[in-house]
Amino acid sequence: MAILDYKPNIWKEALNLSAHQIPQALILEGTWWRETATKNRLSLLSNVRELDFPDMFIGDYCGVSVAYCCAYGAARAVEPAHIFGQLGTPLLVQIGTCGTLDVNTSTGTIVLPQSCAARDGVSHIYGAEDTVHTSAIWMTKAEELLRAENRVTTRTKHLTWPSLFAQSNAMCDRWTEEGFVSIDMETSAVTAVADYFGVSCVSLLSVWDALPHGRTFMDPLSKEDADKLKRSNEVVFEVALKLAQQVNQSES
Repeated sequence: MAILDYKPNIWKEALNLSAHQIPQALILEGTWWRETATKNRLSLLSNVRELDFPDMFIGDYCGVSVAYCCAYGAARAVEPAHIFGQLGTPLLVQIGTCGTLDVNTSTGTIVLPQSCAARDGVSHIYGAEDTVHTSAIWMTKAEELLRAENRVTTRTKHLTWPSLFAQSNAMCDRWTEEGFVSIDMETSAVTAVADYFGVSCVSLLSVWDALPHGRTFMDPLSKEDADKLKRSNEVVFEVALKLAQQVNQSES
């Protein structure tokens, strides 16, 4: 049987999960720095265990079961999203960093992709059209929590692209003309999977690259901007955990 045709019980058995252990939320983080990110994120959870698939963890946060996986790029991110979406985890939260095409959006700003151009190479397999939309309800909840932490947020017209490296100046110019404000490598694909399985998805991304300024991750940040980015990433994960606490109180 092909994997797309699997039934939920297959994943439960493969992960060694019982029905009452299905997490309330899956938090996905797209980053190269997997070891550091995983260590930092899991330090906020209790009763952590790695599932029978590598780099997929579950733990407790204030009595709520949460799954975490560091998954870089759409092709990788859809795997845990698929598994937990099919198992019925109500909320998928994409976190990480992104680039901006808006000259006025500064490092450490937290963008919440609203409409996402699904150019990641995977979304169409899950029936996505050219554009997918994250959950308006969960975006509003995330905004409220982020603003309570005095974080600068903005909703964006977003693009998910398959490669960090395959982005030329001409491409960036065209994307700017199309009105895109932010770019990452996972959001639209995770949203497409969530839609496919009838669960919710929200994305909270910290701005790193500033493409209008010609700055990529290869260019060093000032200490001030580096501190802003670090704190934004920390707050985003803390907010993702608080969203997980609200799952039972909300409709998708």
